Amino acid sequence: MDTHKITFGPIISRRFGHSLGVDLSPTSKQCNFDCLYCELQPAKAQDFMRDVITPELIIEAIAAALENLNQEGISLDVLPFTANGEPTLYPHLTQVIRESKKFLPKGIKTLILSNGSLFWQEKVQEALLEFDIVKFSLDSIDERSFKRVDRPHKDIKIAKIKAGIVSFAKVFQGKLIGEILLVSGVNDDLHRARELYEFLKAIRLDRLDIGTIHRPSAHKTTPLSTQEIERFADVFEGICVYLPHTAQAQTPNLRTLQKDEILSQIAHRPLSKHDIDLLYSKQSKCFVDELIESGNLAWVETGGMRFLKIRR
Repeated sequence: MDTHKITFGPIISRRFGHSLGVDLSPTSKQCNFDCLYCELQPAKAQDFMRDVITPELIIEAIAAALENLNQEGISLDVLPFTANGEPTLYPHLTQVIRESKKFLPKGIKTLILSNGSLFWQEKVQEALLEFDIVKFSLDSIDERSFKRVDRPHKDIKIAKIKAGIVSFAKVFQGKLIGEILLVSGVNDDLHRARELYEFLKAIRLDRLDIGTIHRPSAHKTTPLSTQEIERFADVFEGICVYLPHTAQAQTPNLRTLQKDEILSQIAHRPLSKHDIDLLYSKQSKCFVDELIESGNLAWVETGGMRFLKIRR
């Protein structure tokens, strides 16, 4: 097999910097979900990988790609593990991540992008604990809307997913990032937001990404506007929320807020630099600078991004 299909990049991401992706299922989609918003072709959800690339081949591909980038003078921030599907279905994940870390240049973080469905499995947790950053998706904790948006394998239940996330969060010492992807009319009402907030606020999350569809998907879906996403995100008080800008999202009118309004908003939900650029007028940004200078606000780094928070 062509090892170039296993790795891809480098890619520049606002959230993770320069990355070299690792695809653990390069030949076909293999996932225990068939999400409405998936960019891949529709495929029946499966509970194990039927087409398994040998760990030796994956490790060889990673080493070769890193060497090529080094010769070209290209530096990386992160090595993300993903799949045409769900990476935790890969049966040799622990071996691959452990072996890769032996030759990974210092300063490059390891990342896995998962749907979080198998965090309850001991062997999966063993592999996940090897990563510097674990990102999981949780689009709904209501069984009905979960099945509508994520279209999981018949044996997957949201209660087990929740238990696995809670269990893993208690032992993981790296950066834990959650993600919610919203589909209009499916999982975007504020009641669902409050359910998710009550669950996630008890978990040690470094960051929560909330977004919507921004590329063509396998199934018919409708994205949310920026205003709708912002309204949903406002429920998550005290959690560092990042709102990725999408091409489909409408750019809101820039708001001019007074200093007390800015402090009130940021006390409710920390804002990223991207949020401020997207939402605040030039005058409000000047007020932000003054609040930083006066010691009322401060930039803090969490989940690999900078957020503006109330200075304690």
